Amino acid sequence: MLGWQEVLLVLVILLFVFGPSELPKLARELGKAWYEFNKASSGVLTIATSSQSQNDEDKHELLSEVAGKLDLIAEGKNDTQLTKEILTKILNREETSTKNKEEA
Repeated sequence: MLGWQEVLLVLVILLFVFGPSELPKLARELGKAWYEFNKASSGVLTIATSSQSQNDEDKHELLSEVAGKLDLIAEGKNDTQLTKEILTKILNREETSTKNKEEA
């Protein structure tokens, strides 16, 4: 982190390099660039957040659809519960299928 002495030194150097007439223009352009950067980065964060929530909704919808095809009740259950029930149902079907093949 810069202390007040370093900031003062940088400002003096900028004053000598750009001169007193150009320094306000430079500061204004820097402020505009900083504003645009913050505006763009908050937009990216908003897009990422909405994209994640859409993915969560799609995942839940897909799990509910699979649960319905396996004759499981999906209402009121979260994704973890649905996943466990789906996997249990599939594993039970595989065990039953394997036993039937061995008996035949």
